[in-house]
Amino acid sequence: MNPEDFIFYSFIIFGIIAAIFVYAALSLFIRIKKSWWRRGFLLFACWLTTIMVIFSGDLINLSVSIIFFLAALWCACEGTLLKRITLGLLFSSAISAFNGFYDNCIGFLAHCGGMDTLYSNLYLIGRLFFAVILYLSIRVRKPRQDFELSSPLWRLMLLLTLSPLGIMISLILLRSPYMRIGETILSDSALFLLVILSFAVLLRALTVLEKQQRLEQENMLALQNQRYYKTMEQQQFETRKLRHDLSNHLQILLALPEDQKDAYIKEMLARPAFGQILTWCGDTTINIILTVKEELMRQNNILFLAKVDIKDELPFDRSDLCAIFANALDNAVEACVALTEGEREIHLDAAAQKGVLAVNIRNSCQSVSVTKDFPKTTKKDAKNHGLGLRSIQETVNKYDGNMEIKQKKNSFNLFLYLPIPVTP
Repeated sequence: MNPEDFIFYSFIIFGIIAAIFVYAALSLFIRIKKSWWRRGFLLFACWLTTIMVIFSGDLINLSVSIIFFLAALWCACEGTLLKRITLGLLFSSAISAFNGFYDNCIGFLAHCGGMDTLYSNLYLIGRLFFAVILYLSIRVRKPRQDFELSSPLWRLMLLLTLSPLGIMISLILLRSPYMRIGETILSDSALFLLVILSFAVLLRALTVLEKQQRLEQENMLALQNQRYYKTMEQQQFETRKLRHDLSNHLQILLALPEDQKDAYIKEMLARPAFGQILTWCGDTTINIILTVKEELMRQNNILFLAKVDIKDELPFDRSDLCAIFANALDNAVEACVALTEGEREIHLDAAAQKGVLAVNIRNSCQSVSVTKDFPKTTKKDAKNHGLGLRSIQETVNKYDGNMEIKQKKNSFNLFLYLPIPVTP
């Protein structure tokens, strides 16, 4: 193989490897669509941006690489438009800033030292090194792919991104390769490094914001589950209280005129407190939840078939059990209500054996639309709903368990298991 072919193939191989690392780093921030041509388009954009030569005085290469990268991100990735634009500018600008530093500053120093050949041989190795560092630095504190910040936060991040981008564009526009002298190389190097550092800080800020948002969401879900469980407990307390006061109601009945007794009796029997408290298993919390949800299903003419093999009280936090059973059954009821009567079915199988709690809930439903691994909520206010499965997932993760969702044409199945904590 002659030297020209060796340089050519090395250029292709190192460029592709560097592009793969950039692609992997980007995938840690945003979910990429599964279409093969979209992924190939994005990978090609990563390759083009990585190998692009950024010389002072030449704005064409910089503009082409950034615009092409943004177009690929818009086409191949999910998420809001603000998220895709901000991440696209952050990644393409950070890579272009390093390329500008490497091609202008390192290249100029190599030329002054008579090391042009060495610089040419290490041309793509430097780019590969930056791509690897970029990936590893993000991988250490990787955010959740489907995270979304509020629109004001995304706009703020976009504005912060434009500042170092403007500095980099100024460096490219205001410098000419024919006018470079040793006095400007130091200032240009410092500015390029400052721009690269700025993009690194912004990427780090995104991971911090994502973590803060995740913690706030977890706290909100935990508080919601606690309130949910307390509401059901209060309902059961009112039930016991009402039954305790049954003698008072009987006395009222005796004192009422004959024409008012029937109406009073019907009113009392219609109250949930006079419904039967069912014993499904040995755990009080699950009994309360299933009793309340069974009444809800009965009112909506939903066939409910349950098999619960839990002999004793489970050592889980009460709100966590509520998060699993109440949210899952609420979602199942919501899906069944959209069907005609006769098609509404919910099957629950739960067992606590050999140190593991396993729960399987299957319900009939219409065709399911999926986004980000979760079905879309059917409620109009989608922004403030659809947290049921997210709450279940957070609870399962809390106990190092696992959750699986299986969907068919007219059926939705939720299966999860989590280790039972060992009580001291």
